[in-house]
Amino acid sequence: MRNYVLKLTVAEFLKTTDGKILSDLKKGFLEVIGENMDPEQFFAWKGAIPKLKKAFKGLNDDILVIFEYLLPMANERIDIVLLGNSTNEKPIGLIIELKGWQQLQESLKYQHPEYQVLNYVGKLNLSHSASGIFKFIPCVWLYNMPVGTLSFEKLTNVFWKDQYKEFSTFLKQYVYKKTKDENIAAFLNGYYVQTPKLLEAIRQNFNSLKKGALEALCETGFAPSEEQLQIINEVMESVKNGEKVCYLIEGQPGSGKSYIAILLLLKSLSERFKTVLGYRNNRLLNTLRIVFNEYGERGLDVIKFYSTGRNDGLAEKNPRIYGLFDLVIYDEAQRMRKENIWYGLKRGNVIVVFYDEKQILNPEEEGTKENFKSIAKKMKINIKEKILRGIYRVQGGMMYHKFVETLLSKPNNAFIPKLTNYEFIVFDDIEKMLNRLRLKASESNNKVALVASFTESPGDSHNKKAKNIKNLRIGYPLYSGFDHYKGKNLEIYWLMDEKEQYPKFWQKGESNKLTHCASIYGCQGFEADYVGVIWGRDFVFRNGKWEIGDNCEDNVGKPESLKTLIKKKDEKSLPLLINRYQIFLTRGIKGTYIYCEDEETKKFLLEKQTVFKNSMQNT
Repeated sequence: MRNYVLKLTVAEFLKTTDGKILSDLKKGFLEVIGENMDPEQFFAWKGAIPKLKKAFKGLNDDILVIFEYLLPMANERIDIVLLGNSTNEKPIGLIIELKGWQQLQESLKYQHPEYQVLNYVGKLNLSHSASGIFKFIPCVWLYNMPVGTLSFEKLTNVFWKDQYKEFSTFLKQYVYKKTKDENIAAFLNGYYVQTPKLLEAIRQNFNSLKKGALEALCETGFAPSEEQLQIINEVMESVKNGEKVCYLIEGQPGSGKSYIAILLLLKSLSERFKTVLGYRNNRLLNTLRIVFNEYGERGLDVIKFYSTGRNDGLAEKNPRIYGLFDLVIYDEAQRMRKENIWYGLKRGNVIVVFYDEKQILNPEEEGTKENFKSIAKKMKINIKEKILRGIYRVQGGMMYHKFVETLLSKPNNAFIPKLTNYEFIVFDDIEKMLNRLRLKASESNNKVALVASFTESPGDSHNKKAKNIKNLRIGYPLYSGFDHYKGKNLEIYWLMDEKEQYPKFWQKGESNKLTHCASIYGCQGFEADYVGVIWGRDFVFRNGKWEIGDNCEDNVGKPESLKTLIKKKDEKSLPLLINRYQIFLTRGIKGTYIYCEDEETKKFLLEKQTVFKNSMQNT
């Protein structure tokens, strides 16, 4: 699948009518982005094309012009990329941000173009597979705005209304002639080669972040996307104005919910607002606290449990919480009960709720859009709804996410997509999968991890580090009596200790040892380059569809646990199982590996893989 909307040589661009270019842009936008170009974008291009033609006159005919280039590492598009060689034969990628604004007031609604273009170049330099070939140079053309109307702090390559000659001279200086075809192919087929993993990136950039300097992250490749930054700016404006409002922000796995939550926390604290971030996930919470404490920030004060079951959580009837916060942020809020929502909305002036109904894990969890809206209405709190549309974790992007969704909802219609920068492999032998993970762990500082369905053993909450049968997940004998691993020399245990094991596993790289695995509760909010999924006997393929399996050890939840529901073959458990496997299958940044403990399920998935391999050979 191509990652650009349209490409033409300079000669083709100058000869093609404006109407034809616009038509091709609309068609390409639908093919690549998967949706129609909105009218504002269409009219922006309609105004820009004639001006670009005037500026591009005199450029070498063979210079390549790429329109709406989709960054492999984010849901962000670059207006124009020019690929060519400089006068000293160095391959150059000119990154052009176009703005048709006519006055300063119009520009205040949007992200500053300096921030945008530096962010693009930062991501290209740090995360694009062709970064070793090309030197990427940023520039901005405000083709309708008089000189000096908008201020720029770092960028000097800025051009204004009627500066056709100056802009053209600049372009000729850097893209003097055509670059090699193999260089062009390397850029167009470029893929994500490094990911600023959430916890690592926070540690590396903490000093800038705690000063609220999000713009300073542009050149690090860790800057938020335009849609993420717009949400941060809008929330902070509400905080400064003292509004009483709840932002309800929906996003699927990998859309950056936890990332925005942490950036919001640090941004608000840097501006001296009373702010708190609430989680239910004690594994993620404890890991984040360690990162904050390393830099002298009081993680215990600013990152709290919103639900403990003891009425002392941030979103519980907590008598020790006095006064209002300026900003309260709840991550993974789909796991709230109605009473958590009620108390949670009372805790601050501005409340930000990040949720995904498809990540609800247990019957008791009630954090749905409907419940948030109805309770807010009763409390007379204004709701602002936002949807995060980008996919920022998984390199397979939207194509991979759609495949996972189809696989879990309409399995017979799911076909493994051709993903040039993502590995999806089903293994017939667990030792083959473990060897593959070991290989990946030895390459390029990759982080690998094992996650497993909550079956076969319940974990020993009293002896969390003990190597006993309750903590053994992969090996023989198992607590459940399942003898699947008999004869194999395997001992892989559950991660159990939230305060010590989890931070070492996800943050310090202990996961690469493959001696432990995380359950569904221990992998939400975390990520690794390659993730091996142990697909258990709770969710199986039978009679052409997904069905409730025979075994589950998940006793979490009141009054009924998933284990109870599965024993009763209660249909309420099926969507919960689908949610769990969607989470499992979207933890891997560069790849997802699967091993099935149920033979019929394994056969079904291996057949899918065989069909894919045959289709690739025929192609």
